[in-house]
Amino acid sequence: MSYMDRLLWVDLGRGGTRKTRIPEEWKSLYLGGRGFTSKVLYDLVDVDTNPLSPENVLTIAAGPLDGTLSPSSGRFTVGCRSPLTGLLGDANSGGHFGPELRFAGYDAVIVQGRAKGPVYLFIDDDHVELRDASHLWGHGVFDTIRLLEEAHGKDVKVIAIGQAGEHLVPYANIMAAGHSAAGRTGVGAVMGSKNLKAIAVRGTGDIPVADDERFLAKVRECHRKLMADPTYQDFSEYGTLILVDIAQASGGLSTRNGQLGLFEHYEKISSHIYQDTYKLASKACFSCILHCKNYARVTSAPYECENMGPEYETMVTLGSRVGVGSLAAILKANQLANDYGLDTISAGTSIAFLMECSQRGLIDEKYEWGDASLVIDCLHKIAHREGIGAFLAKGVRAMSREIAGSEGFALHVKGLELPAFDVRTGKGFALGEAVASRGGDHLRALPNFELLSKTREEGIRWFGTPDCVNPYTESGKVGMVIWHENYGGVCDSAEICKYCTFATYAVMPQDVADLLAFAVGRQYSEADLLAVGERIVNIERMFNLRCGMTPRDDTLPRRFLQEGLPEGPAKGVTVDLAKMLPGYYSGRGWTKDGVPTREKLEELGIEAKGVA
Repeated sequence: MSYMDRLLWVDLGRGGTRKTRIPEEWKSLYLGGRGFTSKVLYDLVDVDTNPLSPENVLTIAAGPLDGTLSPSSGRFTVGCRSPLTGLLGDANSGGHFGPELRFAGYDAVIVQGRAKGPVYLFIDDDHVELRDASHLWGHGVFDTIRLLEEAHGKDVKVIAIGQAGEHLVPYANIMAAGHSAAGRTGVGAVMGSKNLKAIAVRGTGDIPVADDERFLAKVRECHRKLMADPTYQDFSEYGTLILVDIAQASGGLSTRNGQLGLFEHYEKISSHIYQDTYKLASKACFSCILHCKNYARVTSAPYECENMGPEYETMVTLGSRVGVGSLAAILKANQLANDYGLDTISAGTSIAFLMECSQRGLIDEKYEWGDASLVIDCLHKIAHREGIGAFLAKGVRAMSREIAGSEGFALHVKGLELPAFDVRTGKGFALGEAVASRGGDHLRALPNFELLSKTREEGIRWFGTPDCVNPYTESGKVGMVIWHENYGGVCDSAEICKYCTFATYAVMPQDVADLLAFAVGRQYSEADLLAVGERIVNIERMFNLRCGMTPRDDTLPRRFLQEGLPEGPAKGVTVDLAKMLPGYYSGRGWTKDGVPTREKLEELGIEAKGVA
């Protein structure tokens, strides 16, 4: 029950499709969503595969809770080998596409090969066909969706790439509904390399659950827990933008490429100013009572726009990180990035890196902090690979290799640009981003526990140490990060939003185990689910090692390791990874060099491939 039990395979080179059942092993060991995309990548993509070649495999997978009344069950995962990092690449997005795919009768779409010319995939329940997309090529995401809705009806749900994906920008996104980003790692460039402009799906089927009454009772219980959580009100009213205020208070609001942790124009971009000035309404993804998204409008020149508003990461990486203190300019930049299909974290951080190179005299050109017009112009040029945009499109790691003396402030891990929160003010985040399988990624662990002013007693009760609640110390973080990584793998595979789990800590592993049991008809314990998450972490680690990653890559930019912040609550604080990495490897059951042992792989049922 709950699984649609169908995979849709698409061979773009031959122009054909086929449908198969899901292997039982996938369901029992990897659950769905991210578990499926990582399993496909591990099994089907060789170490020699060029990420932009036809041999790379692009998988779009939903989870067994997608489309049900389970809290925030509207997410899906896209996986492939990343053109930005050369390692595992995936992206998780919300909205309504994942449930619609399931209503049409599919748990995943696996795309192989490359079409001879631009195409889009149209799925209408059992009817599946590839159609010519020449008339869509060159259009932004918004126009692409509008044209597909005109052709197939307003009820179709669409994921699409913009000009960034078409021009193979290695951090291009796939966009759902025009504003929900399957971001990071360049999944949009892989879609563009396959000449696949969009997927439009309409489903009219039902999703059966094994025990209706008990499932609905559990859903109601989870809703009550969510609404009773002390963080619910802030997230439901302000969305993730409340984190701008939290980061400023902690001294970790990334400013001028991380040179500072306090932004002098913070008041101009705070969640409360945004709420009072530009927000029109709160919006929600499928089946979500948190409704943390927001819709906004700017009516004054030169930044007139109307779109879903920015998330926290965008507000920082296109705001304080580049020194821009104009909310109107940030909203306009966000709208353009969504239409172009650009990752705002990577694009904003690449621009910030260029600005610091200019500040330090490492390049002749002048790029000034806070120049909003420059930021907006750069986004256009990146998406089209024009002028300086062709250089910015390479990403921070590649840019730093061409600018001598810049490596220490190149904010990336394993080639993926770092997100908005300064990890000197959250040591659990520091460890999580250093070891994340996507590269510099906060969402693999997302240990918000250390940021929510939990008591020392709560720290002992949850993770056995009071130190885990202190964001400024490395002590007590290993077990907390491992738990969050394992549970994160579960959430991304069942496809339930982490903001109902890690932000509120309301829906816990046993709750998800119950929801799955009543939906699927298979009993799960909390330990069973966390083992699924551990399996996913390990298979992703093995894929990356096979692709040439070494444990030496589990590090952070020198800025965070050696440079203390000049002011604020974290003044003088740096990150000492050596205090955490050995314990992390040991806690994972890996060698002292960070390689999963054969015993650990056998315990988890993973076949060792390509790594001694």
